[in-house]
Amino acid sequence: MSESEREIAENSQIILDFISDYIFQKHKLPSKTVLVEETGITTPKLNEALTRLVDTKELNIVFGGEGKTGVPEIYLPKLMLQSIIMTQPKPDWISSYSFAERTAVDTEIKTLQEKVLQYDMFERLLYLADIPLEAAIAFTLVWLEFENVEHHIKNRDYADVTFEYNGVKALVEVEGTTKQGDKVKALQLDGWMKAEVAKDEREPDKLQGFFFVNHFREKDPITRDKPITDHARKFLQLDNSRLVTTKFLFETVKSVLSGEISKDEAKCMIWDGEPLN
Repeated sequence: MSESEREIAENSQIILDFISDYIFQKHKLPSKTVLVEETGITTPKLNEALTRLVDTKELNIVFGGEGKTGVPEIYLPKLMLQSIIMTQPKPDWISSYSFAERTAVDTEIKTLQEKVLQYDMFERLLYLADIPLEAAIAFTLVWLEFENVEHHIKNRDYADVTFEYNGVKALVEVEGTTKQGDKVKALQLDGWMKAEVAKDEREPDKLQGFFFVNHFREKDPITRDKPITDHARKFLQLDNSRLVTTKFLFETVKSVLSGEISKDEAKCMIWDGEPLN
């Protein structure tokens, strides 16, 4: 393989990974401009790599591509397109032609899909960011049987997630980052706590702040460095807020699933948080 071919292959993998990650996190498709800006790959080299990905059918052009001026080309990874095609709705009358033996199989498939979704949500704790990470955290807190868990996806001017434990309301700020969690999120958490106190619905001792962070999320969790910066640590200590890494949350879930600890013990561990020093 020549140096040029090697570069195209490397750029292709970067682009494929970026598009998949972008769609999952942002729930929209990236433009070529976004690809250039975020990957650092120049437009000519980007086009070379996109052509290769389409030729090898790793990417599909799902819009455009007819050479019309001003019409953007929209790309979708092969596996994502296949998933969309597989979920094509069936006509109502098809039930009259279904196999009687299929009912038991469908029931088993549904049960297995629910189990797979559960494990997938737990695994997302280790590599996601933004709203998908918030959703995974909320799902896990519900699974652990915390009370009144809410993911505030429609209210971005509030804590990302809230839940209750022994009558105390927790306000959670979530961050997924390729580095350490920083003071910006800690300051946001401080703002949510003060706004909650201002509502005068609960006494301050019935509120607790939490910073959930998926730090160095692109690295294997076993190799990750300290989860938060010194500034973030100091702000959390100032407000008596608590730190929970999603790695710790994931490992706690694994301990429950293996029978090492109960859900009640797990909830106590999560509520206590991790050391800040």
